[in-house]
Amino acid sequence: MLRILLLSDIHFIHCEDDEDEYRSLETAFKEAMDDIRESGGVNQILICGDIANKGKAEEFDKAEEFIQDVFQHLGCDEKQTQLYVVPGNHDIDREINKSSRLSFRPVLLDPDKGDDFIYNAKHKELNALRILYSPLEAYHKFANIHSSADAIAVGILEGAPNFNDKGFRKEVKLGTLDNYVIMLHCLNSTLVCDETEVNDPNAIAANEHKLYLPKYAYNADTPITNINISMMHHPLAWFENSKAMQDEFDRKFKVQIYGHVHTQSIEQEREGKSAIRLQCGSLHPGKYGNPDLYPPVYNILEIRVSKGILRLKVICYSWDGERFMKNERFCYTREMVLPKKKKRTAHQRREVSQTKSNEMNAKEMYDIRYRFFTSRHIKEIILAMNPKAYDESKPEHANAISFFRSISAKVDEVARLQEKLNAYTD
Repeated sequence: MLRILLLSDIHFIHCEDDEDEYRSLETAFKEAMDDIRESGGVNQILICGDIANKGKAEEFDKAEEFIQDVFQHLGCDEKQTQLYVVPGNHDIDREINKSSRLSFRPVLLDPDKGDDFIYNAKHKELNALRILYSPLEAYHKFANIHSSADAIAVGILEGAPNFNDKGFRKEVKLGTLDNYVIMLHCLNSTLVCDETEVNDPNAIAANEHKLYLPKYAYNADTPITNINISMMHHPLAWFENSKAMQDEFDRKFKVQIYGHVHTQSIEQEREGKSAIRLQCGSLHPGKYGNPDLYPPVYNILEIRVSKGILRLKVICYSWDGERFMKNERFCYTREMVLPKKKKRTAHQRREVSQTKSNEMNAKEMYDIRYRFFTSRHIKEIILAMNPKAYDESKPEHANAISFFRSISAKVDEVARLQEKLNAYTD
């Protein structure tokens, strides 16, 4: 079984503690994590967007402090429990390249031109892609620390000369269940978010507030050895070509996780046979709407696979003003019959076996990576390991990305990095 803590729409605001209206709620949430620890803990933590409120660096700093407190209450660290995130509309700094970025909206929302524009932006007009990504810089620095930034975002942070062989989606192996590899696909739905957002898809006028996702972002592979899970902040109703996208998502992603609307629901068009779509509620939903439909919530997901059946159990806890209590109204159990297994090839069997054997190494690497990117001694460590590897003309985070990429496949160098990190006490 995989056990996952799922959060969405936290909306951290940079303020003094006494000015934080969610202070008591956040304390109660952290204390609730003590109970989660006692009941077995979690394998991963997922945040489905809107981590910040205005996409500012100091808001992500506050989020990081909160996450570290959560880890402490769960009795774990980044080696034992990994955190993965996607961006939401509140994670973009709307003042960065505002006019230039929004000028791209008409062509991106044109079903005959959008994907061609993105293709050319990736391979020829690189500055257009940098402009589209620029309001997410603070988010991407935060996401990169937690191994959640897509390859194009990492390339932009690193100052890469091109985006060849870099994708719009971050793929993560969460683990293996009954000889299936559970793959998480983190998607960015915020490229053309405008300055006025709506939470009700029925209020979206034609070509207003509609969103765009490159088809390349959700063109995930679907080998019989994999169970794909997608996580994206905006539900598909927000997209111009939502019907075609839904058909493709249902084919590629057996479980789909969305945020944004602040209330919780679940859909499965054909019971036991079609994709499971989970719309998760918000930890900080604000003061608008019916409090019975929009309570502050968090979820524990339990994923099992047995005898060709995928089973998803959603356990919801909501805030009653004093503490978090189980809310049966938003708890669900859904099953999906997986395609009948054909006899796997020797290569496919090796792929699953390799994933199993690499799981512990991947957790170790996640921990080392996190410690390196959050260290206050990045420059000193790089210079100590390779004096020629630090480029003074680039920012520290760009040097960190380049350096870590250069050593990540070298066991001895990773071990040296771990030694250097152990020598410092941040």
